[in-house]
Amino acid sequence: MMPRRKRSSLLGAACLCALSSAGAADECAATSAIGFADPAKRVEVAAREPGIIARQHVDVGARVTKGDLLAELDKRLGAADVALARARAEAEGRIAAAEARRDQTRRRAEELKRLSRSGAARPFEVAEAGAQLTIAEAELQTVLDERRVARLELESAEVRLALLDVRAPFDGVVEDILRRESELAGAGGDARILTLVETDSLHVEIFAPAACLDDIAIGDVLTVAAVRSGADFSARVRELGGEIDAATGLRGVVLEIRNEKTGLLVGERISLALPPDPRPGER
Repeated sequence: MMPRRKRSSLLGAACLCALSSAGAADECAATSAIGFADPAKRVEVAAREPGIIARQHVDVGARVTKGDLLAELDKRLGAADVALARARAEAEGRIAAAEARRDQTRRRAEELKRLSRSGAARPFEVAEAGAQLTIAEAELQTVLDERRVARLELESAEVRLALLDVRAPFDGVVEDILRRESELAGAGGDARILTLVETDSLHVEIFAPAACLDDIAIGDVLTVAAVRSGADFSARVRELGGEIDAATGLRGVVLEIRNEKTGLLVGERISLALPPDPRPGER
């Protein structure tokens, strides 16, 4: 498919070159210019991790909301990793054993200290019991540290599992499916799964004789018409070309049409009457 800018510029040049050459350079000799409605955003949504596509939740034409589940990669290995990490993080046996050893050595150390006051326990026995208590406390701390690490590993495994879900990055419409169920995503670095477009806002790039665009500025609101239906719409000037094509005398302008309720389709031919009659908008 021909790129938007190339397609628009060729059509604009074909429609306008005779008029622009016939008129003076500082006059608007054309009566209209044509552009094409393109989505404001077009993104090829890719898998964040390589894997086999297990489920496809949408098809071409589906309207989705940001965060919606579009596809899932095979989760069996990831789910097993989460289950293993959870078992380690929730295990209490080693902690209970370490606490029991600490409590036992603490009682013995306290008893020997009491006995030493009456001479029933020798000093080296008290010192040895104190050292054993220190070792038992360190062993308990080691086990507690291992549990904290296990919990972090569980969080990491859950994050990796969530990465196998392919979700919509914005509200939009599925334009194309690039990979289907049972196909590998991420092979050779190509992890694209589908193309998502934002159609609530459409951009129209139009090329017109420079003199016809002298009175508009970014933020102005212009009236455009859909060639197919003849219906009029408001369009905001989003970009205004900073140069003039030397061969044709044309200058580009990008218009934005809010499309939540207008029903315009991607690829619609949009006509701008020249010279436009701008209405002040957000500058």
